[in-house]
This record gives sequence, structure tokens and C-alpha cells, in this order.
Amino acid sequence: MKAFFCFKENHMIKVILFLAFIITSVLSFSQQSNWCGTDQIIQRLKATDPGYEEMLHKAMSKAANGWVNNTGNVQKSALTIPVVVHIIHDNGIGNISNEQVQSALDILNQDYNRQNPDTSITRNTATAPFRSQAGVMDVEFVLAKIDPNGNCTNGIVRVNAPNLTYNTDDACKYAANGGSDQWNSDQYLNIWIVNSINSSGSVGTILGYAYYPYGGAGSEYGILMRHDTFGTIETANSSDGRTLTHEMGHALGLAHIFDQGCHSNDCNQNGDYCCDTPPQAEANWSCSQTWNSCNQIPVNDDYGFDALDQIENYMSYNACQNMFSRDQAAIMQQNFIDIAFLANMVTPQNNAATGVFNPEILCKADFEAYNQKICVGDSIQFIDRTFFNPIGWMWSVSPGVENVDWEYTASTNSISQNPVIRFFTQGVYQITLESTDGVTTDTEIKSQYITILPSAHSLPYFEGFEGLSTFNNATYWFVDNFQNNNTFVVDQTIGSTGSHSAKLMNFGQSGSNSDELVSTAVDLSVLDPINEIVTLSFKYAYRKRYASNDEWLKVFISNNCSETWAQRKTIHGNQLSPIDVNASWSPSSQEDWTTVHMTNITPAYFVNNFRFKFEFEGQGGNNFYLDDINLYAGPPSNTNVLGIAEVGEIAELSLYPNPTDADLNLRFTLNADQITHLNIQDITGKTTAKYVINAVSGSNNVIMDTENLAAGVYFVTIKAGEITKTLQFVKN
Repeated sequence: MKAFFCFKENHMIKVILFLAFIITSVLSFSQQSNWCGTDQIIQRLKATDPGYEEMLHKAMSKAANGWVNNTGNVQKSALTIPVVVHIIHDNGIGNISNEQVQSALDILNQDYNRQNPDTSITRNTATAPFRSQAGVMDVEFVLAKIDPNGNCTNGIVRVNAPNLTYNTDDACKYAANGGSDQWNSDQYLNIWIVNSINSSGSVGTILGYAYYPYGGAGSEYGILMRHDTFGTIETANSSDGRTLTHEMGHALGLAHIFDQGCHSNDCNQNGDYCCDTPPQAEANWSCSQTWNSCNQIPVNDDYGFDALDQIENYMSYNACQNMFSRDQAAIMQQNFIDIAFLANMVTPQNNAATGVFNPEILCKADFEAYNQKICVGDSIQFIDRTFFNPIGWMWSVSPGVENVDWEYTASTNSISQNPVIRFFTQGVYQITLESTDGVTTDTEIKSQYITILPSAHSLPYFEGFEGLSTFNNATYWFVDNFQNNNTFVVDQTIGSTGSHSAKLMNFGQSGSNSDELVSTAVDLSVLDPINEIVTLSFKYAYRKRYASNDEWLKVFISNNCSETWAQRKTIHGNQLSPIDVNASWSPSSQEDWTTVHMTNITPAYFVNNFRFKFEFEGQGGNNFYLDDINLYAGPPSNTNVLGIAEVGEIAELSLYPNPTDADLNLRFTLNADQITHLNIQDITGKTTAKYVINAVSGSNNVIMDTENLAAGVYFVTIKAGEITKTLQFVKN
């Protein structure tokens, strides 16, 4: 049977245009999803250092004109490069396994030695004679086995720094920020792995970036990459893992093959400084076998005719990468001769100092737990990190009695490699691991390693910090201070209610700072997910130091006792406070406090081990105070929350962002504490949500979840006492 399709001419045109739009959109998304941040680094260095561009030209020209023998092959030396991988994680999937790290190095070694299985698809046609131009490095990238202090290592450093693994940059390369310092750059090639990279100011999502070796190795030299592009197994979403191959090319001195676009100048002095990589007009993602973006022929070009674009090249953005050129291999080899720190990195003396040829025998017992603070009745899996090759394990827990205070579960026991232990009794526990390879035995003891929280609080929950003098031994509050500088403390002289509050002495701190105040567990399982909502409210007081300060307050919630967190509130910049005070500031009246009401805690969080935390990200601003934290369902029952008085006006009323596609903020001011009713209605008058808020005298900010609303026009009605006002908003 044949199928016949008939279109009117104008209909056919519309269909063609629509298909073209879809194809263009897909290509655009593909381009934006595969982006190297190295060019942005180079442009920044050129802008900040007037001599950088000239230095870069001279260094790359020297490398491009290095020694070659009479057959045209590069002077190759067998190179062994010690590698250290710093994993900056938040105890989630970004804390990748040793096996995933090794898979990334395996791909690297294949690609640089042209042992990759796809060499056969390198074109060798009259207009693309590239197979004979493919280069080989004769190099091996090996994880170090001795660290800079002379201790044994497996070449992998793991740092739990939630503030430095998302939307991050070079800040994660410093222990002073809570990250991981570069190991000596003349001994080790450093790679940092994170969850995501700051892409502001660029087009698309940055998957990785690297610094060139030219001009010396600063403290940031090396490669920064996302975990999901590193290797080929587990969290890696790449089918070939070649983002690392590309970024390593930059780290060893290669430019993109589309650098400077089309040109006919001397190819040893322009573009990517390689005469066997035809000029390319710009980055592209096409694997078209006939792609030819430039028709100029550079002086000294290896081909002597208008060759097609070298889509196979690792220093392109194309998905069909499978080769370096001979000139590219020559540049990288030459840099291990000309650049002092690279030359030292591959010497026999350094190979011995970093232990790259040492046998993999057991030298250190080690372990980690992804979550070290859990609730009564919860379990923790302990991960063996012993190096190297253990065959036997013996675990012990103290204090307490097995099967009374804790027990092994999930079919594991004290001799399992990665046991799972459930804890029944509140307290702080020491964990010990003894590992053996049958010849050598080593023991790792981690005291005060696991904290089991007390039984969950019931609703309503209130915290005014009045009964506390410090957080150091607090039963119900925990602080995280990633930079080991000023952290949250109990202020015993200032409060919104009473005389105590949580204070972060942010004034006078330099650089970026991140501090967290984390709650114990609260039981929300008693709530009816159909008919009840829960509100988290708190008061904060803050001033900027300078008008330009953009500091952030973030609120997170967890439905599994902090195994994972979900961000539910962000306030920053002028939203946090538009007022600047260039002196150490503290609140002196109720007008200095703002009350935030969060109604966007969804039924998925109605569990018996609910936790929440406040994170303050400082950028050289002023002090921050927190007080009167409430978690309640329905009308208030705590006199600390609410008084009863007549409201004269609802002032300073605003609704943002508008339009919205997520949370909606309603900000208003009252002259007295008052139970306040909020209704959301659609354009037909149907009520889609109702909230009862314990609004307080002064500034209030209510956060409402709009995720379940369909796109359209809605109205928010606020009623405080006898006063009612209505505002309109649009849901995208």
C-alpha cells in the first residue's frame, strides 16, 4: 500500500520553516552544551596583563618551530606524567569512584598515543589527507603514589566542600577557601573535578577549562572539569570521555584549531601555530565529511591546497574527534623541553619522587562516609579507600554495644569491605578500620567521626537561641565553616525576641566566605499532605558594607536527615538589604529585622527526619543575624511568634519575580503582629492555594511555590485584620 500526502504550497512552506527552526534549535543547543572555558581564561589574562599576548605569541611560536628530524617526525621522548586528581564534592554523585578516575586516564593514554579504537575513521582522501598527519606523543599519564610530603597516596584527593563544587571556578583550588591546594606544579599535573562550573559571561555550559603552561605555572595551573564529563563510566555522560583529552591539550600548550579563524599568513606564526591543521573559521559541531569553512591557504601550509576542515582534531569541538596532528604532538613534546616546570615534571628523579613506578602494595588504610551526621535509626555506608589492593578488613565502632546502640545491616558485617551500619543511640562515635593485603596491615582511626542526632523535635518548633551560649557543643544546631574563619556564634546581647541570636561576624572578612547553620531533625510526618501546609519562618538582620556588595542568604531543606539538600530560598543583594553601613553593624531596633515566611515546603518533605539549614555567602560585606526560627502548621500556638493587635495598614506591598516560573515572593510591612491570610486565584476566580501566615510587625517576606500552577494570569489576595489587598502576577 502506498501512502500519499498532499500539502497546499503555503502549508508546505510553513512545515519547511518549522523543521528548519527545530533543526537550528537543536544545533544551537548542541553548540551551547559543548563549551570549553579556556578561551575565556586567555581573554581575561590578556585584559589584565598588557604583555601576556606578546609573551604567548613568542612562546607558542618557539614551541611550533622546535627541533624535528630529517624524516619530519618530532623528536619524541617517552614521558611519564604524574597526575593528582582533586575531587571537590558535596557527598553526592560528584564524589566519583577511583574506577571512574582511572577510566578517564585510560582514555587519555589511548588518545595521546594514538591507540584509540577509532583511528580508522580518520579521513585519508585527496581533500582531507589527515591520517598520515596524525601525531603520537609517546606519553603515559599515571596517578601519583607519593604525595608532596613523602607520604603514600593513590593520587586522588577528596574534599567535601558543597560551597565550592557547584557553579564554581578557581576558588575550589585553594584550601583557604575550603577547597584543595595545587600540588607542586613542577612535580604533578593537577586536575580538579567539580559538579558544575561558573558559566557567567560565556555562551553555553562550560564542561571544563585549562590554563596554558606559557608564562609559568601559577597556583591555578591545571585542568578544572565537571565530573559528568570525566571518564566513561558511572556518572560520566560522555560516550568517549574526550573532554579531558581536549583540556589536556590546552594544559600542554595547544590552542583551538579555530584560533584566529581563516587566514593565509605563516601558519608557524599564526592561528593555532600548526601547519597541518587547516584554518577553521570558527567553532562548529558538525561532522560533515565535506565541511570547509575557509578557502585561504596559509604560507608554509603542509598541504599546498585548500584542505577541508580537520573535524577529527581533538582541539576542535566536533563530536568525531580522534586525532592530534604531528605538529600538535611536536608542540607538546617541545614544551616538555623548553618549559622548566614541565621539564622537571617528567625527569627520572621526579618520577621516583612521585612514585609513579612504585608497585601497588598496601601502604595506608583509609575510609570515608558520605554523611557523618544522621538521625537515630538511620544507616551509613562506609567506603573503603585503602591504597592499595586490600583483601581483608576489620571494622570497629565505639562507644556502644553492637545490636544495642548500632548494628551491621544490608547483609554486611565487621569484615565487609564497605559495611552499612545503622545507629540507634544518640551520640558521637569513633570508627576504626584495619586493612590488610595479606602481607602488610595498616589501621585508620577516626575519632568523633559520626554524630547521631537526638530524637526529632515535634511541631510546632521554635528557636530563639535563648538557652544557648555556644554552638560548639549544641545538641540541636551545627555549624559548618568552610574557610575556617569567622563562623556562626551565639550572640548573647542582641536578639529580635529576647537577648540572643545567631550571629555571623562578616564585617572585615576578605574574599568569598561560606558558612552554614544546620538544624537537628524535626518530625513533619504527623502532617496531612492533602489538607495541611507547613510554614518555616525566621527573622534576619543585615546591612551591606558597600553599595556594590552582593551577598547571599540561602535556605535548604532535606527529607532524609541531610543526606541530600534542596534549595528553597535565595535572597541576595538589595533584596537582602539595600542599606550600606561602612562600619561593623548590629541591629538596634525591631525595624532592623525582616521576617521571612516560607510556604514552599512540599508534602514530599513531610517526614520524621526533616532538617533545614541556612547558608550565608559573604563577599566583604557586613554582619548577619538570625533569630526567631519557627516551623508550624496552621494557626500559631507559640506566644513568641505572634501578638494580637489591630493592623492599621499593609504597606510597602510588592510581588516578585513577576512573571515567575518558580517561587513567588510577597513582601509587605505591618504595624502589628497579625495572623494573615493569603489566597491565590486564577483568572476565573477559582482558588488554587491558601496560606495562613504568622505575620509580624515590620517587614515580612512570604515565599509561595507556583510549580504546580499552569501558565497564565493569577491574583494574590492578602488579608490582615480588616485590611485586604490584591495583586496580579503571571506564571510562565
